Amino acid sequence: MKNAKCWTTVAIILFILGALLLAAGLVVQLSVFPNVVKKGIDKGKVLGLNSDGSFNSFTNSWANPQYISTMQYWTMDYKNPIGMLNRALYPDVLEKGPYSYTEKMLSDNINFSDDGKRMNFTQKTTYFFNAAKSCPTCNPYVDTVTVPDISFILAMNAIEQAVEKFLATPLLGTICKKLHKEELCGNIATIIERELGTAMDLFGIGPFVTVTVDQLIFSGYNTPVVDKLVNRVIKILNEMIGTDLIPQQPPVPVNLNSGNGTADFQYTVLTGKTDPQLSGFIQSFISTTNATGMSSNGDMLPPNWWPKANTGNCTGDNGIHALKIFGTNADFFKSHIQKTDKLPLYIDDVCRSSLLVYDRDVTVQGIKAYRFVLPASEFDWTEPSNCGFCVPLAYGAYNLPKNSTCMPSGLLDISGCSAGAPIMISKAHFYQAHPLVQSFVPRFKPNYDDDETTLDIEPNTGTVLNANKRLQINVFMNQMPHIAAYSVLRPGAYPLVRLNESFVMDQGTKDQLNSQLFVPQKVITIICWTSVGVGGFLMALSVIILLITFCVKRETDKKEN
Repeated sequence: MKNAKCWTTVAIILFILGALLLAAGLVVQLSVFPNVVKKGIDKGKVLGLNSDGSFNSFTNSWANPQYISTMQYWTMDYKNPIGMLNRALYPDVLEKGPYSYTEKMLSDNINFSDDGKRMNFTQKTTYFFNAAKSCPTCNPYVDTVTVPDISFILAMNAIEQAVEKFLATPLLGTICKKLHKEELCGNIATIIERELGTAMDLFGIGPFVTVTVDQLIFSGYNTPVVDKLVNRVIKILNEMIGTDLIPQQPPVPVNLNSGNGTADFQYTVLTGKTDPQLSGFIQSFISTTNATGMSSNGDMLPPNWWPKANTGNCTGDNGIHALKIFGTNADFFKSHIQKTDKLPLYIDDVCRSSLLVYDRDVTVQGIKAYRFVLPASEFDWTEPSNCGFCVPLAYGAYNLPKNSTCMPSGLLDISGCSAGAPIMISKAHFYQAHPLVQSFVPRFKPNYDDDETTLDIEPNTGTVLNANKRLQINVFMNQMPHIAAYSVLRPGAYPLVRLNESFVMDQGTKDQLNSQLFVPQKVITIICWTSVGVGGFLMALSVIILLITFCVKRETDKKEN
């Protein structure tokens, strides 16, 4: 009898101990530890200074990035300019590349507001040609490509504007008729067409130009088009009215990346002191070159960038989406990311903010991550929230008439922030664009692996493990109906280059994530589930002891009776 009571007591003690171990393991694993990790991550996600005035660990790692950053360009080389100009053929384009450049980023002029809630900084990116990562025969200083000439397109637009100004001003027409014969002033278009044809033949000027890859991307090129063509027409118009009312145009060098080694903007971002989830969110930016119309209006983009955002083109608050600055610059994202989240970011290359959406689970160098992508909806102009990005077609294109409200989906007109140059941004190879846009260049075969913008993000910390920003720079070319030689050119977006700006985490970032997050996580998980296992075992053992004790007691009672 005494033995039965003793074993029963032991079983009860084991059950209580097991229950405590099991409960403690579950509570720590499912509640306490996640909260501790969350608070630790949030505490370390604040940009700021240490007590001695030096950058804290997070600010220092952001200001001095060690990740591997590469910019790759594939340049387009047009093989059938004559056929496009004479027979309205579609572009036959071959790609050259990749021409790879190592990126070195430097965040400078860093200072904090007195309350520590905001940080100002400039960011300079310098590019160094990397032959090892380029195609074996790639030499950007020697290799040449034939591409649409942006300066020619700008020149033709300038001529058209000058003629329109002349024709739209009755006083100028009256002055012209007094100084010249009436029929001369009434045939301006014919005169200009003749002069344009003469100048183009004389100086070998046309819509296409052959330049080196380096000239196209970085160093820039000048063509005689402004001096020999635009100013020639302006001179004719000024002579007709006997005054220099229409100013001569200075030559402008053309290059696609003018930001090599420069810091064009000073940014103001939230530090995360008030809310770590908003750390790095851009609040405003100021042009460091004092360029007109290039500084934000508080947290709103310059209105000249997206002029249709505040017009009847948009209903309700939809236009605000185009002008609003929201999100980080993609150096990092908020912590504790869920698959249902839409991650905001400001993309300076396309002069707008966007939302990334979850695509799939991936593993990067042994670390589990969520892949987020730039969805097709961000370039879909049928979405009401995208109405502010619509720019009416100055000319008909893609079966759309002149003055249509928007470009076809997949083409983003950024002429508002490109000094008036008719630049169109798209995904590489027109991926996910309207079928009419995709079919414009028959050689293009768009696909996810080569053309989608992807960011692989560690969801607990918001650290970017791997990223590929894949875009394409295009120029919009129009038919030139008043110039016979170019009157059949197909209007549309002509590709110049496609690019992939890639970021890969360095070994230091990987080691830091392992030592500060994953190793402690694994250790605590092992301890917690061991506690749960031991607790469950003790509870099961106590039940077994009770059953055995009960059976033994029952047999003993039978014998005694």
